[in-house]
Amino acid sequence: MSRRVTVERQGLWLAALSISLLVASPASAQQKAPNACDHQVPVIAADRLKEPWWAARHADILARIAGHADPDVILIGDSITHNYDKSKVPDENFRPTWDRFYAPRRSLNLGFGGDTSAQVLWRLQHGELDDISPAVAILLIGTNDTAQGHDAGQTQCGIDTVIKEIARRLPKTRILLLGILPSAISQAKSATDSEINAELSTRYAEDPRVIYLDIGPIFLRSDGSLDTSVFYDPRLPGRNAKALHPDTIGQERMAEAIEPTLAGMLQAPPQVPLDAMANANTAIIPVPRLEHDSYDWYERHHAELGLARSIRPKIVMIGDSITHFWAGPPVSTRRNGPNAWRRLFRRTSVLNLGFGWDRTQNVLWRLRQGELRGLSPRTVIINIGTNNLTGTANARANTPAEVVEGIAAIVREVRRQTPASRIIVMAIFPRGHLQTDPYRQPIAETNRLLARRFGHDQTLCFLDIGTRFLNPNGALRSGIMPDGTHPSEAGYKIWASALARVGIRR
Repeated sequence: MSRRVTVERQGLWLAALSISLLVASPASAQQKAPNACDHQVPVIAADRLKEPWWAARHADILARIAGHADPDVILIGDSITHNYDKSKVPDENFRPTWDRFYAPRRSLNLGFGGDTSAQVLWRLQHGELDDISPAVAILLIGTNDTAQGHDAGQTQCGIDTVIKEIARRLPKTRILLLGILPSAISQAKSATDSEINAELSTRYAEDPRVIYLDIGPIFLRSDGSLDTSVFYDPRLPGRNAKALHPDTIGQERMAEAIEPTLAGMLQAPPQVPLDAMANANTAIIPVPRLEHDSYDWYERHHAELGLARSIRPKIVMIGDSITHFWAGPPVSTRRNGPNAWRRLFRRTSVLNLGFGWDRTQNVLWRLRQGELRGLSPRTVIINIGTNNLTGTANARANTPAEVVEGIAAIVREVRRQTPASRIIVMAIFPRGHLQTDPYRQPIAETNRLLARRFGHDQTLCFLDIGTRFLNPNGALRSGIMPDGTHPSEAGYKIWASALARVGIRR
């Protein structure tokens, strides 16, 4: 949010260029992924040729490839991917989603129900990648490994081995690695799956070939529990099955969650306009930088990781450019409120995790990549969400309800990583010089929902100081936010005073 953006329809070529930047990792940050199999028994490829349907499906795929099928996208996985072949109304009607997102890309479905990483590896080694050169391979595997009792290390090794096989056989293909989806099979499996996803998110955070995407949050309720209503297994007659496979709605939601990243990897516009995909809440799907700005986003991220270990902060500020441009370490070229910062924090060690243009989904990515890991600050202050209300070629505008869910996800993540810290959640500051500014209404609605969500939560402090920036007629007070968005020294003094009154220095 380092500058206000008015979004207009642009040509497809410009949209494609912008979207392609979504997943581009800087060369300076590219890291070689460690070998997950260093302390594991290597995965041995295994077939299921004794199962007639499995052998027939494998043979059919080889025949399609021999018939000169050269897909732009391949989807590799188990039954969740295999399900795209189904057209069973109402719960298993997945063909419309396939036709909407994947058929136009001449995609090839390499999903086989029941497969573990060992069976996927065998298929890839026996012709399913021969004579094709897709731009992107979408990989979703691992849930059957853990369902069969494989531990996190074994499953990670299997996934890593499959990735290396794809990279070896398809050296020009980029890989979109999806995290294992949440399920209701057992608490033990869910814990193992979460451990695997956390490791994968770190290992492939800035890999030049592999993009890791955790879309699991789209299957959760607002309290973080699994929304079993978007899985068809519990409704299967006579099965008493637990939630594992997304239903028609869940699978469509999954495709929408994948689409912005996939389009960026293909350097092409999305199959469906971003603002038309409202089934998946993008505010809760962790992704790295979405917008280019006047600073190096990845460089700041790495600076945060190094600085956090050296200063051991008592206070952590999490946010966007409003936080970024206040003051404090790491040093920014733009500091709008250094005097207010010094008067408030004095000699207290403070870490500024504000990043210009960040949305809630960017904050979630940064937190899961270690910016808070190992820290135990006395207080964490969260001021995020205003950029979620702005749509660009790289991300659609979120609804106020979606923004609240994004902020709630950040609160949960902070509590998970540093449970003893006091949390202060800021309401979104007003934007625009006049009360008639188009951002005022969605900000007001977001703050109303935030107050309903957190206003009576005794475990944190919800702080709404928006009216202190305004005149009685609703216009911004003179000199408080010169550009209509970012506070001046006088504006930061208002924020600092409010934080002092809720005991930030105690």
